[in-house]
Parts: sequence; structure tokens; C-alpha cells
Amino acid sequence: MTNHESVTNPRDISFRVQGGTIVRRIERVDRRVIESLAGVPASILSDCLDRFNAIDSALHPLLPPRSFAGSAVTVEEIEAGNLMSHLALKYVQPGDVLVIDAKGITSRACWGGLQTYAARLKGVAAIVIDGALRDMAEVRKHDIPVYCRAVTPAGPHKGWGGRINVPVSCGSAVVHPGDVIVADADGVVVVPRESATATLEKAREKMSVEEEWFRRVSQGEDTADFLGFSETAERYGVDIV
Repeated sequence: MTNHESVTNPRDISFRVQGGTIVRRIERVDRRVIESLAGVPASILSDCLDRFNAIDSALHPLLPPRSFAGSAVTVEEIEAGNLMSHLALKYVQPGDVLVIDAKGITSRACWGGLQTYAARLKGVAAIVIDGALRDMAEVRKHDIPVYCRAVTPAGPHKGWGGRINVPVSCGSAVVHPGDVIVADADGVVVVPRESATATLEKAREKMSVEEEWFRRVSQGEDTADFLGFSETAERYGVDIV
């Protein structure tokens, strides 16, 4: 037998499906801190995070937006798959936010009505999906905040594994398991778990400062003056004619 003849026939090669990883337990921020963050505008939180950490506005709410905050349980799916998001529902706790990195695929759904019903029964606070869902009428019926890129009737597949509770990318923001996901009418912000308390303190200070700004405007002052923008314009050589 020649060397060429000893090579395994390509048709006999078995394809091994990717297994994946599930991390069952994550560290969460103290519930009192999460509840306090829920009362802070998302815009303030983003400002306190160097104006980063906002999830892409292309992920839009299916229901009228309302405020929420919760610990992130992260899911990384293969394109057009939803095996891992089903499995993630086994490990969520009441008040968690399910964050699904579905690779931004909008031609096939990774979430649907049955999963939403299960999430509601588990006490999930919200679902944020970098991808698409289907069964929109059913999803809306369960009254959980859901953010996604698109809605499509095309269903998912389950022919590949993925990962649960690992760092993911969702709407151009990095989300680690246990980070605090905060949302209001402006959109969704990711507050890193390690700096949640410090971010809350900074946010409270900034809110006090902005209250003073509104007071000064109510007394007839111009924002350009008391925020220093008139001096900035002069420094830039802006002509007033």
C-alpha cells in the first residue's frame, strides 16, 4: 500500500460539534447597590464611565422603555443558534438580566415566546439580545423588557455549543458576568461589577451638580456662560458678528 493509499478517506472523517462552557455560579453586586443604580439615569452612568459602556442604540426595546437594573448573566451563541440561551435559563436568579451575544445576526431568531415565558417565571428582569427574536406578540404579552436588533419569523438551530457566563460583546459593549445592566428611556448601560459602588457614588455627585445647573438656568443664566463654553469659543477663535 502506498502512502497515498494509507491516508484516511475524507468521507470517513467524523465532524466533532463544539461543546462549549457553562459557568454556573457568578459573583453579583449587592442588591441594595443594584436597586440604587436603577434610580440613576443611564446617561449619567455613561458619563461617569468616561462616556463609554453604552449598548448600541440599534438594540431597541420591543415594549415602551422602562427603567430596570440587574446582574448580567451572559450567553455567547453561535450565529443563528439558541441552544445556550435555553440552558442559561437553568442558572438565572430573580432580578438577573440575560445578555445574549448572538453575533448581531438578524436573519434568524435566537429567542422567542417560550423562552420569554420561562424567563418571566424565573423572575428575570430583562433580556438584551445582540441579534433577532421571533414570536413578538407572545414576547410582548409577558411584559418583560426585551431589547434586540430585529424581529424575524426564521427560527434558530441547535447544532453547535456556546458559552454561558463568560465575557461577551453585546451592542459594541463588553459585558462580564455579574456586571450591572441599567436601562431607562435613553437606552442600556453596562456598569462593571468591580466598580459598581464607586460608579454609584460618582453618579450621585454628578446628579447634584446637574441639579444646580438646572437651578441656574431657571434663574436666567446661560449654559454657555456658567459651563465655560463662551470662553472655549473665544479660545477657538469663534467670531461673533
